[in-house]
Amino acid sequence: MVEQPRFTVEPKHKGKGKENTYQAAFRRLLRFVGPSIMSWAVPNAGKRGFKAQAAAKKEGMTAGVFDEHYAWNHGIAFLEWKDGTGTLSPAQIAWGNAMHDRGFRVACVRTPDFAHALFLEWGAPVRPIMENR
Repeated sequence: MVEQPRFTVEPKHKGKGKENTYQAAFRRLLRFVGPSIMSWAVPNAGKRGFKAQAAAKKEGMTAGVFDEHYAWNHGIAFLEWKDGTGTLSPAQIAWGNAMHDRGFRVACVRTPDFAHALFLEWGAPVRPIMENR
């Protein structure tokens, strides 16, 4: 039986944007609506040769770790970014479920607006976005 996510997953859509475009747009948005939030990417998805992959595993590379991590005073969240039709791998589901079960904020998101709404729901220090942007 395939494990299902126990964390929030934004529904798929037919948008043409790329995952890294949405991820960068959210980081730009945070500079304005949540400047106290720190974020960093986790480069787990790079294509590596056998030697580079072995070295990365020795350094702690772990399959399934989410794309970007965000921290604020007394809070942390892990987001996996996907394009409109992308699917979580079994390793990503397992890692996300493990973090969720430990009480962390985790989600798979596709758009900056959805990620922002989650941060508001989670009590992160972000301001609402004005509707008439």
